Amino acid sequence: MLQVAICDDDRAALERYAVQLERLAVQEQLGIRLTTFPSGEALLFALEDLDWRLDILYLDVQMPGLDGIETARRLRAAGCEAQILFLTNSREEVFESFDVRPLQYLLKGQLSLEKFRTSFARAVQLCGRQPQALFVCERGAERRAIPFREITYFEVAKRIVTVHYAGGVFSFYSSMGDLEKRLPPGAFVRAHRAFLVSVSKIRRLDQDSLGLTTGESLPLGRTYVKQVREQLSSYLSGGEGGGEDA
Repeated sequence: MLQVAICDDDRAALERYAVQLERLAVQEQLGIRLTTFPSGEALLFALEDLDWRLDILYLDVQMPGLDGIETARRLRAAGCEAQILFLTNSREEVFESFDVRPLQYLLKGQLSLEKFRTSFARAVQLCGRQPQALFVCERGAERRAIPFREITYFEVAKRIVTVHYAGGVFSFYSSMGDLEKRLPPGAFVRAHRAFLVSVSKIRRLDQDSLGLTTGESLPLGRTYVKQVREQLSSYLSGGEGGGEDA
């Protein structure tokens, strides 16, 4: 059973999202345990007191007292690996949210029922309730089928591509153009002439480098800065993207 929580100081919003999630769970034939919280403090207290695992969390950003981003920071520091979907009326905090690895950054005023449904489906898939989409590559007689969600980045040198993923590295032959055609739309971004990076693995965006969730740092080409920033913002705000939900 999926453990799902909504944290929002707006009671009407809490009730609305709760109803939508319960309906989606019925439609998708998913078992969920849904809990709501009126504040970040209440959420943290409940998790510490009850010691139960959280799979998916919808978290309001702007709340009195402990705001959503600080609540998420404390959850991550405590080892929480839930899929976090921020809910907000403002775009201003989108880049500040990178450190806590949110799945999406949803604008309340633009959150249609369809976008709410697709964001929930994406979170469910990442919780392992659906088959993983795989990237298949070969070198001679050796073949690898790697879940997209495990891939951090591709490194390209001439026609040799090295995929860096949770299980290690693997090299195969391909051009950058052919490689890009095989990737889910919006899931990877060209950050340098030699690197294609998983958008979901970007933790920090600096002037000339990218910090990844693995702790690695990759160069960021000057001509790619705008594209990376736009694609990352789109990914976090619920736009097209699917390395982990394809």
